[in-house]
Amino acid sequence: MKLEFFEKSMCCSSGVCGPSVDETLVRVQENIEYLKNKYSDLEVKRYQPQTHGMAFMVAREVQKLVKVEKMKALPIVTVNGVIIKKGEYPTLEEIEKALSGVQNEN
Repeated sequence: MKLEFFEKSMCCSSGVCGPSVDETLVRVQENIEYLKNKYSDLEVKRYQPQTHGMAFMVAREVQKLVKVEKMKALPIVTVNGVIIKKGEYPTLEEIEKALSGVQNEN
C-alpha cells in the first residue's frame, strides 16, 4: 500500500520545523508514524514541488488538479494513486478508511 502527500513547499520535508510549528503538520506527522506502525506494508511518501517536481508530473490526476486549481489544490493525498483528499489534510479516520478499502480489494 502506498500513501502519498503532495504538499506545498515547506522549510523541511515534514514541515515540523522552524520557529513556528503548524499544529496541523504535527498531527499529520503523528498520524503517519501511527499508520506506519499499524500497517507493516505501508509505504509513505511526501512530495513538495521544489524538490519532487517529477512526482507531481508523473501523478496525472495530481498534475491535472494543480494545473486547474494551482496551489489551492494542495495538499493532495492519495492511496495507491487514488486521490482521497485535496485542499486540506485528511483525518486519521479518513486515511484508515481509504487504506481498509485497499486491503479489502486484495
